[in-house]
Amino acid sequence: MRPLVLLAVLTASALSLAWTPRAAAADPAPVPDVGTRSLEWVGSGGALRWYHVFEPTTPAPVPDARRPLVVCFHGGGGNAASAYENYGVAEEAQARGWVAVFPEGTGPLSGTGTFALQSWNAGDCCVFAAENDVDDVGFFADMLGQLVVEHDVDPDRVFVTGFSNGAMMSYRLGVERPDLVTAIAPVGGALVTDPPTARVPLLAIHGLLDTRVPFDGGMGSGLAGEVFPSQFESFVPFLEANGSCDLLPPYVHGAAMLFVAPAPAAPAIGAETWYFLALDGGHSWPGGNGSIVNPSEPQHTDVPATPLMFDFFERQ
Repeated sequence: MRPLVLLAVLTASALSLAWTPRAAAADPAPVPDVGTRSLEWVGSGGALRWYHVFEPTTPAPVPDARRPLVVCFHGGGGNAASAYENYGVAEEAQARGWVAVFPEGTGPLSGTGTFALQSWNAGDCCVFAAENDVDDVGFFADMLGQLVVEHDVDPDRVFVTGFSNGAMMSYRLGVERPDLVTAIAPVGGALVTDPPTARVPLLAIHGLLDTRVPFDGGMGSGLAGEVFPSQFESFVPFLEANGSCDLLPPYVHGAAMLFVAPAPAAPAIGAETWYFLALDGGHSWPGGNGSIVNPSEPQHTDVPATPLMFDFFERQ
């Protein structure tokens, strides 16, 4: 199915609504020089697993309450430093008083001092982690348990995002551990595991020009030669599991389109399901510092993804 045909299927109406995002700066903010960042570890699956914790200096959103937590998974072949420096998640966490965590995947060169060429076992992808059946779902659960104890984060306000292979890991956690995850916001990924059977709020973010995880699905242009499901096949299972209402006409701002399927009238039995499409975006994080994998990837700048996803998380 071609992209424009799929758009017609996704939209409930040919009409569109003007949309002025709350924060639409084209240039990402610099990595904050406030707050603390620490490298920590937890024993999981018989191995030491590593993650970086960013704690803000700003007050918690609710005084004297536990802080919300956002976990950001790096892309395949990357590491936590690349996610920390390029996606703007730490900056947004600092602005809102959230804790942000950047886990390290596994790979032939992973470990302190290198943390290189790492991946996540998101199901049918990707490379080292999937081929070696690394229990990254178990790692997330073990890490979260330690974060709740040592950093006093709110176990009922746990949000997950990630890019590319990290986005696929976000999908998997939404499917397999909805008891631990409040909402997910994968960027540039696809659902490469079983479909969800329980509600989990979803904001999926993707570039129409993405060739590494193609909008229409099929063989990606990456060296691994992975075949991916389409965005339609990744998004619709969440619409169904969430019992979402029909998609509203898309909100449009520049080359950005936001499709919103509201939660049902009884939100306890359903959830919101959103889809953000960057018409001019490739395999890159909208509003970020460009594609880490390929600097020539088309970069969407009209609406940065990170403030939008935090707004979505705060609604849940």
